[in-house]
Parts: sequence; structure tokens; C-alpha cells
Amino acid sequence: MDRGDRIVTPLVRSLLVISFCLLAPAVLQGQEPRKIARYGFEDGALAIDVRPGGIIAIAAAQGDSAATVTLRASDARAWVDSTRRFVNRAAPKKRSVVVLQRSMIEEASDSGGAVSFLRRAERDTTTFQLLFSTRDFGKFPLALERREATLFFGAMQRAIAATRPPAPAKRPPKVKRAPALAP
Repeated sequence: MDRGDRIVTPLVRSLLVISFCLLAPAVLQGQEPRKIARYGFEDGALAIDVRPGGIIAIAAAQGDSAATVTLRASDARAWVDSTRRFVNRAAPKKRSVVVLQRSMIEEASDSGGAVSFLRRAERDTTTFQLLFSTRDFGKFPLALERREATLFFGAMQRAIAATRPPAPAKRPPKVKRAPALAP
């Protein structure tokens, strides 16, 4: 690889991330989603939006790959509750033990889209990865640091909370006033 390739590759990636962040709302079916999070992680870009009807859209891009997976809020809630615990688990104490954990959620429709969260823990290191897969475009991984994994699950919890209908407005309690005294 010559010097020109080393300069062009980061430039192309940067342009892809910028265009992804600008065009993602238009691509998400022309609706007006509520933006929950936009992250430019070390390995790629990630966006989480809430759409009308209690739908959560997770979009990711890395290099020349991009995917959007839409989830029902109830499915996402169960997946997030069970999977976010992976992030804080301690690594095994024995040197020879390697722990692999995977949790997957598929789109409700028969599109073939899915997101998997993978954790690989050894005595010295723990790595995290989001694996996006679609029937049409194959799959691609998005490596995450522990801090990025924590940010992802925090954003997912905010997205789930944003899909809940607003609580009815409470009326202020009526205040009884004492009758005015006559002069």
C-alpha cells in the first residue's frame, strides 16, 4: 500500500460517516424520527432513532458497509435488559478460560435483519462487538470499547423510554380559598 492509499482510505471513511449522519433521517422511510443518539465510534458510526408506532431504528456504518435494523420497543426492551449485563461482567480469573457471550435480536418483519451483541472475555482483555446482518447485504461487525458499549445501551434505554406514550397531564389540585372578610 503506497502513501496515497493510506491518505485516501481515512478520507473516504470520514466522508461516509459525514454523509451517513446527514442522510440517515431521510433514508429512514421519509418519516420524522426522533433522534436519540448519533455516535462516531472508533470503528464506525451508529445512530438510534425512534419512529412513530413504537419502532426503534438502529443504523450503523463502517467503511463501505451500512445497515439499518428496526425493532419493536417491547422486543428491544427485553433484549436490552438481558444483554446490557454483559458489559459489566468481570473477566474470568483463570488464564486458560475464554468466555464468549452472544445475544441476538431480529427484526419483527421477515426482512432478515438482525443485531447481535458479542462479548469475548479473557483474563487480560474483554472485547465487545455489534454484528449487523441483513439478508441483502450480508453482515459486518462494529467493534466497541467498553465505554462505547455502555453508551450504546444507555441510548437504547432512552429510545425505549421515548416510545412510551406520554403520561396524561395532571391537573393542579384545587385550592380552597377562605372567604374574604367584610370591612
